[in-house]
Amino acid sequence: MIKKLLILVLLSLSFTTLQASEPILQHTSKLVANGKNVLLLFETKTCAYCELFKKDIKENKILHKLLKDNFNVYSIPLDKYKNYVMGDKNPPKKTNTTSLKMGFTVKATPNILIFDKNWNKIIQLPGYADPKEMKIFLNYVIKGIYKKEDLSKYLKESGLIN
Repeated sequence: MIKKLLILVLLSLSFTTLQASEPILQHTSKLVANGKNVLLLFETKTCAYCELFKKDIKENKILHKLLKDNFNVYSIPLDKYKNYVMGDKNPPKKTNTTSLKMGFTVKATPNILIFDKNWNKIIQLPGYADPKEMKIFLNYVIKGIYKKEDLSKYLKESGLIN
């Protein structure tokens, strides 16, 4: 009986570890919401903070679950020209790396854009946000707080800014 219990505990821990390491960052040219919020990560190969953010979303269980359950997360590599189709309308908007970079005024990486399910841009974060900070930003969108409260007020209430 104890052996069976131990095996169940070990299997459960293994599943939890596998679940947290399940990749959620998509490297595709089709950027869709499909009923979820959207997070775009503008990155480059040489960006150490981009790698740190990707490590965070892979290893931080709470952050990983928030993103997996509520967002489609896409990588936009700025050092590689690529054509994209963006949006859920038929036909979707055709765009490319340069147009996205210029359209969202991306000057540094990482640059994180967070959209709601209807592709309304809610937040643009030029720079790295650690998991604690990122959870605050994500919950602002997930819980629909952005519909009734200004971001700066929410960040003050959350203790992220003074």
